[in-house]
Amino acid sequence: MAPQSTLFELYAADGVKLSGQAWLPPAPRAVVAVVHGIAEHAGRYAFLADRANQCGLGVVSADLRGHGRSPGERSYVERFDDYLLDVDALMAKARELAAGRPLFLMGHSMGGAIALRWLAQRKQPVAGLILSSAALKIGGDVPRLLVALAPLLSRWLPHLRGTRLDPATISRDPAAVAAYVNDPLVSLLAPPARTGAELLQAMEANRAAAAGLALPVYLFHGDADRLTDPDGSRDIHERWGGSDKTLRLWPGSRHETFNDLDREGVVAELLGWILARCA
Repeated sequence: MAPQSTLFELYAADGVKLSGQAWLPPAPRAVVAVVHGIAEHAGRYAFLADRANQCGLGVVSADLRGHGRSPGERSYVERFDDYLLDVDALMAKARELAAGRPLFLMGHSMGGAIALRWLAQRKQPVAGLILSSAALKIGGDVPRLLVALAPLLSRWLPHLRGTRLDPATISRDPAAVAAYVNDPLVSLLAPPARTGAELLQAMEANRAAAAGLALPVYLFHGDADRLTDPDGSRDIHERWGGSDKTLRLWPGSRHETFNDLDREGVVAELLGWILARCA
């Protein structure tokens, strides 16, 4: 049974209305704010929220602009920093819900790049950063020519969409892939050229910023991920400025370790890491 959640609305500083969702146990020990990946939405973290709630942890997320229930062209962003405005609104809500308890920031895939960029730019304190299959290096299934042409396409054809990615790259579990494909809030369109180019620039900025960040960090990645390269997580782990850093690679898992065959172990290890830092 899915955990009970509360829907709410947020407004980014530029006026964009965002749809948010929270799963909270009574008096949570800590709260995890989740920044979802490209083309998906907050509701896809109900499984994580269920296991977190059982441990006394709360989870809160919001649909980024152009995603899920939030308005905007699907998966399109004019400037990567616009996503940071969405995270500003999410984190303000998360701090309110945490009510002085520890607050962790988690980002999956493109959301990992957003979360890392937000920390580097905003320099706001959090109890720890969690990066799930983060977009820190482009994976093998992303066409090299598209990557090379990204700056030109972004400038002249920003809304152009290339080849759709194969949904089977998210998980070895056919049921999880089917749920993704049949989810009406998931966009199956290829990402726009502007979004892709902005993400590539953010990856470079994040590599440069990692050495200046010293908060606790937990990186996990499927070693068979073809969408975001696990070497990106290895690189950020090596560059990280603090000593409390953990890298966990899951053998055989694809892009969404939360929805792959080892999901229970993935979540259990993550929640154990969080709980150890709530004392």
